[in-house]
Amino acid sequence: MKKNVCRLLLTAALLFLLAACGTEPEPALTPAATAPLPTEQAESIVALETPTPSASRAPAPTLPPTPIPTPSPTPLVEGDPVITLVGGEEYAYTADFTFSDPGYYAVDWRGNSLTDRVKVTGEVVSYLVGSYDLTYSVTDDDGRTTTLVRHVSVVPAELPEIVMPPEKTVYLTFDDGPCGNTAALLDVLKKYDAKATFFVIGNKTRTDMITRAHEEGHSIGVHTYTHVYKTVYKSEEAFFDDFLKTQEVIKAATGSYTRLFRFPGGSANTVSRFNKGIMTRLTKIMEDMGYRYFDWNVTGGDSAAGATTDSIRKRIITGLKNHSDFAIVLQHDIHMNSVRAVESILKWGTEHGYTFRALDLTSPVVHSKVAN
Repeated sequence: MKKNVCRLLLTAALLFLLAACGTEPEPALTPAATAPLPTEQAESIVALETPTPSASRAPAPTLPPTPIPTPSPTPLVEGDPVITLVGGEEYAYTADFTFSDPGYYAVDWRGNSLTDRVKVTGEVVSYLVGSYDLTYSVTDDDGRTTTLVRHVSVVPAELPEIVMPPEKTVYLTFDDGPCGNTAALLDVLKKYDAKATFFVIGNKTRTDMITRAHEEGHSIGVHTYTHVYKTVYKSEEAFFDDFLKTQEVIKAATGSYTRLFRFPGGSANTVSRFNKGIMTRLTKIMEDMGYRYFDWNVTGGDSAAGATTDSIRKRIITGLKNHSDFAIVLQHDIHMNSVRAVESILKWGTEHGYTFRALDLTSPVVHSKVAN
């Protein structure tokens, strides 16, 4: 009985304390609920409900990374040196003034460079369409030699197709300038909104006129650098040298090279006969390299002795009437009589439905019969 009284007193004290703290008391445990559990059952509950402190948990096992397979080093195989030809053993090259080898390199079986030891024999005539062989040979420190042959095909350059213009199209062309007369000529052309083509001499000093003509929409073509026939037609290489010097003058004046040109004396000249057959060769070579040359089918005869402004005008107008499809007119701006004739030609042509254009790569060509 004393035990029960003590329990009641303890319970009452506990309820008083809970009430003072504002906490709802949990239901009092009945004697049955507080009865001790069998030892085995109590141990099983502890094992299930009592979490193991995290600090005491065993770390999860870490698997070792899968090793990346390392390829076994390729053993060096002793042997001959190796030459590699950039561009391949079969190489097509567009006809040009010079040939530029696409390159090569060589190594021995140890991987050491032998490129500077490679010897190249053979020749490619870069401006002649055809097939050529170049031989590349190298010897290593062990005395082993490797040789390769490159087969070079020089092929012609592609040119755009010629487009026939409307009828009554006139291409005025002026050779041997620029000079002091060129400014007056450009003024007249501008007045009539006419375009022309200037085949220039490279060693003339008035390159400002080349620049102006280009800026005003006229075409610029190569004529010659010296106009000395014995120099120009001495050989193919001499012609190329003269031609390329003029190209550089044109590039400096206009910002670009040209692919239009007129042979000194025209393609049918006889002044080159001291070098037999050179015009036959040059006419083909230059076209194979992608250039168009233009002769003429109308001339004012302004280089003839006694030529006057009136005679030049009459000859050109007569020529235009005879070539109603298109006309390429030869004049020289170094002759003031010829320059003075231009305005009357433009006035007559405009009144009769002619159009004055500059030449380009699609323009129709006039090629005279080659006489050498």
